[in-house]
Amino acid sequence: MDAPPCPHCGEPLDRVVDVPYGYWEFDGERYQLRTTADTVELSPFACARCLRALGEFHPQDAVRAP
Repeated sequence: MDAPPCPHCGEPLDRVVDVPYGYWEFDGERYQLRTTADTVELSPFACARCLRALGEFHPQDAVRAP
């Protein structure tokens, strides 16, 4: 299964920036947390390519096949 597309740039969301925690990477079935940060005051998820906020997106939500 492919990662869902970014609603802004259209590229696959195979990496998603999670400011306080690092980034999440799509492994073909689900997102896996890859790195962590010590301190950050905001927590928006953003596309790793265009860095635009992803609104309601959360990498732990189920990924649906197109």
